Amino acid sequence: MFTVTLFTIILSVAISSSVALQNKPYYSVIEDAGHLVRSAGNINYEEKNTNLLRDIKDLPTYLLFGDENDAVQYNVSEQCSLSIEALQLGLLLRQTWAIQILDAIGKPEAGILDGSLKWLGSYDECKRTEYHNKTIGLDVKGKYSVIYIPIGTTSDPVTGTNIVTISIGVCLPDSCSASDVTSIIHNNIGKIPIGNFSAIPFSVLSEEDKPLTSNAIAAIVVLSLLAAIIVVATAFDIIVVQWLRRRSSLEEPVINPALKQTDNEKFPLLNHNSNEVKVEESTLEKLLLSFSFYSNSKKLLSTRRSSDTLTALNGIRFLSISWVVLGHTYAFVLSNSSNGGPFVKDMLRRWTFQVIANALVAVDTFFALSGLLLAYLTLKEMDKKRGKMNWAMFYFHRFWRLTPAYMLILMTEATLSPYLSNGPLYPAKGFEINYCQDSWWKNLLYINNLFDLDTMCMGWTWYLANDMQFFVLSPIFLIPLYYQEFLGIIACLVFLIGTTIAPGVLSAHYEMPPSFFVQNANQDGVTHYFKDYYIKPWCRMGPYIIGILFGYLLFKTKGKVRINKILNLAVWAVAAVFAVLVLYGLHDTLNGHTMSNSVSALYNATNRTVWGACVCWVIYACATDNGGFVNTLLSWTPFGPLARLGYCVYLVHPVLMYMYYFSSRIPIYLTDFTVIYLFLGNFLIANLVAFVASVAFEAPMMGLEKVLLRRERK
Repeated sequence: MFTVTLFTIILSVAISSSVALQNKPYYSVIEDAGHLVRSAGNINYEEKNTNLLRDIKDLPTYLLFGDENDAVQYNVSEQCSLSIEALQLGLLLRQTWAIQILDAIGKPEAGILDGSLKWLGSYDECKRTEYHNKTIGLDVKGKYSVIYIPIGTTSDPVTGTNIVTISIGVCLPDSCSASDVTSIIHNNIGKIPIGNFSAIPFSVLSEEDKPLTSNAIAAIVVLSLLAAIIVVATAFDIIVVQWLRRRSSLEEPVINPALKQTDNEKFPLLNHNSNEVKVEESTLEKLLLSFSFYSNSKKLLSTRRSSDTLTALNGIRFLSISWVVLGHTYAFVLSNSSNGGPFVKDMLRRWTFQVIANALVAVDTFFALSGLLLAYLTLKEMDKKRGKMNWAMFYFHRFWRLTPAYMLILMTEATLSPYLSNGPLYPAKGFEINYCQDSWWKNLLYINNLFDLDTMCMGWTWYLANDMQFFVLSPIFLIPLYYQEFLGIIACLVFLIGTTIAPGVLSAHYEMPPSFFVQNANQDGVTHYFKDYYIKPWCRMGPYIIGILFGYLLFKTKGKVRINKILNLAVWAVAAVFAVLVLYGLHDTLNGHTMSNSVSALYNATNRTVWGACVCWVIYACATDNGGFVNTLLSWTPFGPLARLGYCVYLVHPVLMYMYYFSSRIPIYLTDFTVIYLFLGNFLIANLVAFVASVAFEAPMMGLEKVLLRRERK
């Protein structure tokens, strides 16, 4: 029974790994990717553990044929002991069910030195194995668990020395409970010949039943009610509005003389200018039709656009959200790959890979777009109303535009993620800490970026918090820009200088690296990079302010500016050079060459603002007909519907990646083509799910606002 002991002990050894598998929040995934890059995949195998690597192949034998499974001595339940004895007998008799359990146990994989340390066995084979013996009243089903065995360390400037563990999937009878395994560990932990673990607290990771929680039931009820409303609304729209009324409108109307005496007619008696009779819908009908899947889909997929639409924005939005998904595809897959270390090390040597390694600036593109579009549209609205603006509606519309879809997706992900899939590494309690019960209100108020990262719910939504905070402050710039141009520009410059100085000072003080993935960075610097710089509004507002200034310039010129060809080419060249410097300037730094603290601080202070300025120039040039073929490309008609999906794509794509990677039965071996296929699959499925989320969650709320507040859709 030494291996039963070994099995359960190892289940408890890697404490950090076991906790990580219970919940895997967004920041932990990014941190794992950063750790893998900084350690360059180099594992320092301890000499005392080399025998373990050779002997681990005998684990199934130890596990199933050990002699230390006495129920009395080791406080193991009698049923567990009987099941193991039946399994041993079944193996001696070569019974299929017993061989299946043996076969389902993980075995050593090739590429151990490259980091292939997850030997997960066959999860599904274990789960479907059953044995029933009516004679002795014994029923055995396979129960899957995971063992973690420490075999070495990696060096990380951020977290120091980190324990490297082998993960081994183990299949045992389901009668062996977690307490049985824990008892065996407690009594035999000192017998493991790979170090002294007697002082290490342990836990058992074995798959258990997952009954629906009250939160999950509530979420299902809410989603079911919403689905029922959508079904009814869609049926009413298709049958009554699109079919019956349209059909009757095409028929020759029959005039009833009695109707001629009515004065206030909602239905015209004759319509000589059209084949259709216009029917005025009641408020109740409009409210119901706001949920119509059919009508909302038509609006979402429409390619019609007005003459003053900034069409280049659609292309930039689509390419930017594609870039975000591509960066997350790499970051998320590294922790579930069998060759992540060597793969990343090879990729970082390529100049072309800097587009992926520095994909963090894709978010700054959205900040710049948001600021530009806000200033341009708001100033046009103020000009149309001679400076009058309903600022209460200004804020309400923004909150109503973003929040319902956001909260519904958060509710679904936080409460139902434990039940969306399964697998050897799938988190039993879902993707969020404590189902977001302690932190959801921070997301609702858009202040989640101001609190501790460890409890942040849907960690990637730090961007939405920043964007909303910038929006709240925007009247400080917009009002003076409209009434007193000079004061507005001064306000923008003051905030721009502040948001440039703040990250520079913080970077210099904490000795932050210029990227989260620098290999030889200062430990405290990398720790503070994400929590004190990357997600904080006072460090990220630069591109937003640049966007406001360009939006104001576009408003003042009304998009009618002819720039000298030579000057136009010169500005394009300057913008291209600075954009390339931002994207590719860290190649040597990411490959081990040290950047001085002052240069790193300068880069952190300016790179995002410079990138935002480059993006805004592209938009301005395209909007004023100085973009040439770039404008033609970015204004491609299909980009319109795809750009509308961008918000929901951003919300749902990490959830889909979690589901796929954590439900994988085996680690993924990374190659260029593997990642290409992963990205295309992630992006396609994210857009499909985003389409449903947009039509079901986002569009109905816009329709309700239009009906209840008589607000025209823009």
